[in-house]
Amino acid sequence: MILLLSFDVRRKGGIERLTLQVKKSLETSGNSVKLLTPKRMGKSWWGRQLGRFYFVLSLLPALLLSEKVLSMHVLLLKPVKWLQWCRSPNQTLHCWVHGIEVWGNNLTLHQNTLRGCRSLIASSSFTKNQLTALNTEIKVVHPIADLFDPSTKPQSLPGSLKLLTVARMSRQEKYKGHELIINALHELNQQGELPQSLRWDVVGDGDQLQELTKRVQELGLEHRVCFHGSISDNELRTAFQNCSILLMPSNFKIDSLGNASGEGFGIVYLEAALAGRASIGCNEGGQTDLIQDGETGWLIPPSTTSLINVLRIIINQPALASTFGAKARDYALKEFSVERFNQQLIKALEL
Repeated sequence: MILLLSFDVRRKGGIERLTLQVKKSLETSGNSVKLLTPKRMGKSWWGRQLGRFYFVLSLLPALLLSEKVLSMHVLLLKPVKWLQWCRSPNQTLHCWVHGIEVWGNNLTLHQNTLRGCRSLIASSSFTKNQLTALNTEIKVVHPIADLFDPSTKPQSLPGSLKLLTVARMSRQEKYKGHELIINALHELNQQGELPQSLRWDVVGDGDQLQELTKRVQELGLEHRVCFHGSISDNELRTAFQNCSILLMPSNFKIDSLGNASGEGFGIVYLEAALAGRASIGCNEGGQTDLIQDGETGWLIPPSTTSLINVLRIIINQPALASTFGAKARDYALKEFSVERFNQQLIKALEL
């Protein structure tokens, strides 16, 4: 039996969705899988602690019966370590590593725990390369996107340039690039280079939304920018179908204090590709596994000037959006398919 440890999959976060995809893949290939997740037992602090205690109690018999353990987050390795005494010597421990939770200071914090694993599974080659100091076997398994049916032909691009950004607007996640985009659009607008029909749709919520909305208004861009807030999956599909290009210059960085930011993979870039849309992203981060610069999209340094230069190219050569979008979809179908995911996962877990 394979024991799969994750967070509460009733939530709709990226790790939770990936967990369900992993479970389905392993079961489809004939493996017995037990999913164990901590759940709150009430809304209070006590409810959270009781949920954690029950999780540890449930983990004890599950470890005794499991041949392999796959933790979907480094934090979930801690209770496994507490119960090390009840694990079989032949049981193998694996951990999925995504991005910021194991970059910078977090790598220093968790390195000994990670070295206790038989192998690590990284969501991107970029994340794998950040962990070379561990001297631990790391295999790359790219997540898959299930927002679009791969067999469905994507809709044609709109007649005018429509930019789309899908990301939280949080003061703790400023690396997503919203301010960079606003500055680039403002400068192009000041120089009279923005087509009258150009629009930027922004999907996501967060505590920076009001601040960004005010900034857009101050710069006189409110007639070009629409903030949609949090939307459903059906609405997100429509947003992709109505856009020309995904614009998310999310930037990788480790600051002087060792705090890391950036995309460990960036599922939204893959969703865009399956919709037949090219992407603009930064040249460091997990998105570099997805975007082929000058082929399926554009990879740029995190600067206003670099973004302006790419937007000028797209404005002056609008056919590139369609050409790159078609190539992005072909690349996604080839390299990030369910079949490829299943093969990579089986190999990573040595099944």
